[in-house]
Amino acid sequence: MKTNAPHPTTAFAACTFEIQAANDALQLFPAGPFKARDGRPHDVASGHWVMDASIAAQVMARAAARKTHFVIDYEHQTLNSEKNGKPAPAAGWIKGVELEWREGHGLFATEPDWTSRGSDYIKSREYRYLSPVFTYDTRTGAVLELLHVALTNYPALDGMDSLPALAAARFQLADPAAPSAEENQSVNREQLIALLGLASDATDEDIQTALTTVKGNADKLPAIQEQLAAAKTQSADPAKFVPIGVVEDLKKDIVALKSDQVGRAVDELVQAGLSDGRLLPAQEKWARELGKDNVAALKTYLETTPAIAALKGQQTQDRKVEVPTTVEQLDAVALAVCKAMGVEPADYLATLKA
Repeated sequence: MKTNAPHPTTAFAACTFEIQAANDALQLFPAGPFKARDGRPHDVASGHWVMDASIAAQVMARAAARKTHFVIDYEHQTLNSEKNGKPAPAAGWIKGVELEWREGHGLFATEPDWTSRGSDYIKSREYRYLSPVFTYDTRTGAVLELLHVALTNYPALDGMDSLPALAAARFQLADPAAPSAEENQSVNREQLIALLGLASDATDEDIQTALTTVKGNADKLPAIQEQLAAAKTQSADPAKFVPIGVVEDLKKDIVALKSDQVGRAVDELVQAGLSDGRLLPAQEKWARELGKDNVAALKTYLETTPAIAALKGQQTQDRKVEVPTTVEQLDAVALAVCKAMGVEPADYLATLKA
C-alpha cells in the first residue's frame, strides 16, 4: 500500500541530538521552538520548528497507530540505499507506543531496542548523534509525524539539501503515481477519523470536536503529571485514615451483633409459635433454620398460620396428657394439623413420644 502524499503545507526535515547512553531514553525532539544548525527551517515564518505537549500528543497518536516499528539506521542509509545500492542495516528499533512527552524537555523514545552492534557503537562513542527525519507544517513549524531515525557523526548532514529530497522520495511525497489532491483529501480524512476513533460517517463538526478534546487532554497532561508526582511525596494523615485491621475487626463485631439480634428474634417467634399451636414440635428445627436465613419469612408464616387451641392446651396446661402410641390413636384435630402443616402423622407421633 502506498503512503499518501502529504498536504501541500507539509515538508520534510531532519535534526540531530547527542545520544547520552545506550540504555537511556532517546530525545527525538526538544520542547519548544528549535532549528537546525544551518538555520533551517527557511520556509516557516517564525524560522523555527515547534514541539509542545499538544503537538506531541498528535505525533504520539500517529506513532501508536503504526503497525511497524521505527527503524534506527546508520547515516540515513535507508534513504540512500536506492541511490547507492548498499544495504541499510538497522542499529535499533523504536516502538510507536513507547514515545513519551516530558514537560520542559521534549519528546522521547523511552525504550529503544538496540541491536548488539548498534549498542556497542554507542557505548564505545563511535556514534554520538541521533538524527530523526520528520514532517512539519510550513505554516506553523509544528512537527507532524516522525518517519525515520538515524545514527550519525555528521550533524552537518542536516544542512545537505539532498536529505529532505531523499526523504520526500522515500516516503512518496514526489511519487508520480500518488493519488490526486482530491483523493488524498478523502484518504487522509478516513485515516484521521480512524485515528480519532470516530464512526466512518463522522461529520466535520465531529472531527473538530474530537481534535479539540485531544488537544484539551494533552494540555492537561503536565498538570496531571505534577499532581501524581505530588501525591507520591505526600504521606497519609493518620487522623483521616483508619488502619485496615481496625476496620476488619469492626466488621466482625457488626456481624456478630447482627447474628445475636437475629437469634433472639427467632427464639421469641419460635417459642410463641409453639406455645399457641402455630408450630408443631416437629417443626421447631425447620422454623429456626428458616428464621436464621430469613426472619421476615418466618414472621410472615406465623402471621398467616392460625393458632390451634387443642395444641395450645396440651403445651401450656400443667397436666399430663395421654400420649397416643400409634398413628391410629391420633384424634381428628391432630390429623388436621398434620395435613395443614405438611407433617407426616408418624413424625408428629414420634415428636410426642420424645
